[in-house]
Amino acid sequence: MDFVKEYKYLDDENNIFKEINYDELIDMINNFGTGLIIIGGPWDEYTQAIMKELNDIGKKAELDIIYNYDPRFIDVFKDITDLRECKTLETKLKYYALVEKIHYKNEELVQDTLIPKIDTPFIFGLKDGNCVGYFSIQATKNKDGILVPINEKSSVIDFYYNVTSIINKIKNLNRYY
Repeated sequence: MDFVKEYKYLDDENNIFKEINYDELIDMINNFGTGLIIIGGPWDEYTQAIMKELNDIGKKAELDIIYNYDPRFIDVFKDITDLRECKTLETKLKYYALVEKIHYKNEELVQDTLIPKIDTPFIFGLKDGNCVGYFSIQATKNKDGILVPINEKSSVIDFYYNVTSIINKIKNLNRYY
């Protein structure tokens, strides 16, 4: 994927994003991988809004890669399917496995299931295959290109703080997590 073409606010040709699929993400978890992962895609306006800032934070923290997992894919019927909707037994099992492996908790559930719903964008950190933190922010850009959260529960400061905190845990800069 050409991230600069797909994400309208991302203007860094030397961005540090790398696209991964579901199997690569699960392999990363199962094989004790380490890294910062964002779940979301160019179809999501909130993911669109934060990619530039996320890239800037990652580069400032000297990360080599931020992995991007897009939960939407083309299924066997050539339809666009979102893993998080759990419409088939296969997608339900895959989504449940992901939620369990990162120990995600949320009061909002996927319709007709007891599985916590992951909103996009969703950022989480892996350290040796273990989730060390996660964060989700729904934000947009104002007319001046400034990142603005869409609800009062979060702020841009929370975004920077939480992403930096997760990166510090990945890099072992925080001893306890």
